[in-house]
Amino acid sequence: MLNVPILFLTSNVGSMFEEKRKRRISGNEMIEAWLHSLTSVVNKYKPKVLCVHCQEVGGKHFNISVPIVESFIDKFLSLDIFKEFDRGRIHLDNDSNDITLFTALGTLYMFHKSLPSIYTWDFVDKDYKPVTNRKVFFDNFKDSRCLLRIKYPKNYFPGETYSRKGYLHSRYLIGSRQIDLVNIHLFHDASNFVARDNPAFYSSLRRNALKYVIGKLKEDNPDIHSNPCYIFGDFNFRLNTKDVVEYLCGGTINDETRDSNGALTTAQYVRSSDKQHILKMEIKKFDYYDMGKFTMQAGREFRKFDHEHQHFIGELHELPVRFPPSYPYSEDLSKGSMFLGTRCPSWCDRIFATASGMKAIRESPVEPVYNSLSPDSCVGDHKPVFLAFTMRIEDKGGPHNGSVSQALTDLDSTFQQCVRGINQVLNEPPVEN
Repeated sequence: MLNVPILFLTSNVGSMFEEKRKRRISGNEMIEAWLHSLTSVVNKYKPKVLCVHCQEVGGKHFNISVPIVESFIDKFLSLDIFKEFDRGRIHLDNDSNDITLFTALGTLYMFHKSLPSIYTWDFVDKDYKPVTNRKVFFDNFKDSRCLLRIKYPKNYFPGETYSRKGYLHSRYLIGSRQIDLVNIHLFHDASNFVARDNPAFYSSLRRNALKYVIGKLKEDNPDIHSNPCYIFGDFNFRLNTKDVVEYLCGGTINDETRDSNGALTTAQYVRSSDKQHILKMEIKKFDYYDMGKFTMQAGREFRKFDHEHQHFIGELHELPVRFPPSYPYSEDLSKGSMFLGTRCPSWCDRIFATASGMKAIRESPVEPVYNSLSPDSCVGDHKPVFLAFTMRIEDKGGPHNGSVSQALTDLDSTFQQCVRGINQVLNEPPVEN
């Protein structure tokens, strides 16, 4: 029995690839800060299996950002922490010219040389294939047969308008342990006013999409719950904005401004006793006068408004959240610990497991750690979230239901057909001339 340290990490990296002219800091500085944070957590927990899920790879202007993405891949693979990692698979969706397919998702998996044989599932041949080297699928993303890219049906998208949302599904076999990995990105809140006045609008879109993912996993892989499955990414789960505003602004006066067409543009919440401005809201502004309140005691005061994951109790499991909201943080390099003031801070970035996946976590001989990274440094508007634990794996060296077993099955079937044919010939009467 092997004890294999594993590190899962999810990070919405869109900010790192935005055009420099639209941001106050250079993409290189933010990428370097992100790589430094990754190096620190790998050095601390020393995983033998590292699985990184990225969302919004390339940012909002993917075609312009391709050279930066390529540089990011090179820097990632060149990190000193990977000198002992001789196998890996990197998949970055580059299909940006087809919005009906493009997800802007990326998976970066690295495997230590001390591990037994690693296999990846070929979704076309329905068979395991050995992982013997490092391989990057970027320019040739479509050529990979060991990854499923799924876009949500069009009617699941807000206004039935496609955006860069979907999920990637991979499956690996490490020793005797089969692991399914899903990189997911769900829909965001486009308007703070809609989120405040009708909290169910955006949350129901996310809930339906996640139900679709779980249903699709069950449909395509009936055994999905018999082996550990981990779904991690940017779920965009938000606090109930209506309840949060009432909690923060109870007893205040709400002064609203509308444009010439009657559309709400600004809501100012003012304390009547001393005229203190408590909260200013616009479509993309959530400016509370004391944003630090959301990070005090890791935001424990606001976890009671974090409801969305509760729709999946029994299906998906999560370790207790004891880190501050992961979104939205300042993209100013000197203000990495400060919120951006665009949305209500929320725990958007999460790591969930099926029942068998959580069982593997709880059986870890080392206490699992579920936390966020880079509390004081700027790595974009999302803080990366990670899970470190040790998985117990039997080293049986090879797939138990791969090509060998399939070949034996086929051989047995052929033999039975031959036996039936011979019996038929022997039992037939002679042919008369």
